Amino acid sequence: MPKTTTKKKRGGASDGAATRERILDAAEARLLAYGPNGLVLEAVAADAQVSKGGLLYHFASKEALVDGLIKRMLDSFDQAQEAAAAADKRAGRWTRAYLSSTVTDSGAPADNSAQLMAGILAAIDNDPVRLRLIRKRFATLHRRLEADGIDPVQATIVRLAADGLWLSTLLGLPQLEKALQSRVLASLKRMIRS
Repeated sequence: MPKTTTKKKRGGASDGAATRERILDAAEARLLAYGPNGLVLEAVAADAQVSKGGLLYHFASKEALVDGLIKRMLDSFDQAQEAAAAADKRAGRWTRAYLSSTVTDSGAPADNSAQLMAGILAAIDNDPVRLRLIRKRFATLHRRLEADGIDPVQATIVRLAADGLWLSTLLGLPQLEKALQSRVLASLKRMIRS
């Protein structure tokens, strides 16, 4: 598509970027509410208050829309970790940032990413290209933890435990009893305290 110029809105965001975010917001809301069957382009466009052509201008296909959701979710996860790590200059800061951006102190997912990832995984239906993109981003995160200035075994144990708590929510597995969950999280934090 030809490149167009867009007017800048207050705060510096372009109209096109704001429209793109509205489309992604609508797609995410439909995915969370209805699962992958909710990603109907006409419905997403209506929810975003754009025409279907306007949606297709920003996302040329349903697959491109799913790619946009994946990128936004992973970028948000990266940003949460970067913000947490920036406030913590000690060894192990990336591992602590990974834990805090994955699960809360109560052991619940730190955001709606478990539900969103479940919907995305169902929508991509084991597409090897899209799975490879997700795996590549997580491999980068995990390498950063292994070189975090603390025992890489401890960093890996914390990562796997955080992933396990998050995955339990993703799969709807029985959750830990609250007292045990609290003790598990306290133990993980002690492992990476510096």
